[in-house]
Amino acid sequence: MIHVALIAIALLGSVYFATRTRRVDAYTVAWYGGILYFLPGVVGYTLSPVTPDSPIKLPIALVPEASVVMLAVLLALLVTGAIYDELVSRWPSKQPTMAGCEIAAEIALLLALLGLILTYIESGGAAFAADKRVVIEVVGRGHLLWQMGASVSAVLAFVHRRKRTGTLAWLLLLGDMLIGFRYAFALSMVAVALLWASRLGEVRLISLPKKYVVTVLAAGLLVISYQNLKEPVRNGDWSEIGRRISSPLWYGKGILTSEPFTTQTVLNEIVRRDFRTRTDHVQSAAQHFLLFSRELGAETDRFGDLYQPALFPRVDHGLGNNIWAQMWSAGGWPLLGVFILLFATAMGLGSRLLLIRDPTISALVALSIAYAGFYLHRNELLVEVGYLKQVFLVWTLSVVGGWVLALVVTTLLEPSERPRR
Repeated sequence: MIHVALIAIALLGSVYFATRTRRVDAYTVAWYGGILYFLPGVVGYTLSPVTPDSPIKLPIALVPEASVVMLAVLLALLVTGAIYDELVSRWPSKQPTMAGCEIAAEIALLLALLGLILTYIESGGAAFAADKRVVIEVVGRGHLLWQMGASVSAVLAFVHRRKRTGTLAWLLLLGDMLIGFRYAFALSMVAVALLWASRLGEVRLISLPKKYVVTVLAAGLLVISYQNLKEPVRNGDWSEIGRRISSPLWYGKGILTSEPFTTQTVLNEIVRRDFRTRTDHVQSAAQHFLLFSRELGAETDRFGDLYQPALFPRVDHGLGNNIWAQMWSAGGWPLLGVFILLFATAMGLGSRLLLIRDPTISALVALSIAYAGFYLHRNELLVEVGYLKQVFLVWTLSVVGGWVLALVVTTLLEPSERPRR
């Protein structure tokens, strides 16, 4: 019965967001992100993680409580999204502006290139190894700068129409995907698609030109499928690459064995085995909303360090986290319910901020929505807070760096050569 209800809500909400005349916003991103990451709930199973003893992923039936969690998240998004459309969406919005930010995309690109160089130096070149387990062990802050600098640059280049800068930024994001990290590329793509679609005003998603819909879906399929393509890509096995991408069954298999099926295994096992924790990891994550929190002595209690040794002791690699499982484990249904409402309300705030037309501000808002609305479904709170801080810090450095550079150039020019205002 719960499984049927989950499918019904997933269909109802998808029809609502696809056919209602409304502005594409944070609720749209959060809804379809939820549909993707809750795909195991729709099909009714998750997959066991790979271990040294069991190298094949095996299907695991979902327990009803896990389906109820997914149902509660989707229902909250659908209800609050509908309320927002009826009561809030047409409120007048303030329109702050930021002048002199046109070269912020170039500053972010320079930060990304610096991050690429630091990644090589920090890892001694091992960050570009074929084995992702080696890569994960050696990447550090340089890699974070590479990722986030390229993401911010790609989105800023889009809103400021800096095509060359955007091309270089996307190449850096592709390079990041080649060494094994897909999320920066994927979330930058989500942010750009959101910005493009939101500028259309109130539209019906189902009425958008098919070429744009196909492009977005194809890009999403590329990101999902790359998980099962990265090994022959790294080994340069072009015959195997050709065999896989020419087979329609390979794409279907890729979707039905994709990351969400491991992510929801975490939720399934936690509720099935009634795995409970204290709230330390939630409180620790809340402390990290402050800038430079680690330097100020904030704790870094990780939820993954608690559940993985207890529930998946034979897994020799990191598992994707699950923020809904984290809240359920820390505080049961009450904490989970409160967090779901906070999340749904935050999507309303993000939708309001997305109405700001200033390109530089809208770039920050869209990339934040991509991380907070879409990627939140597969993270724990500490990691999610860290990503949002990185977005804000790199965006701020890029904007301030652009202002400083413009001021220096203006100061060095002769009075007669200074641009007139």
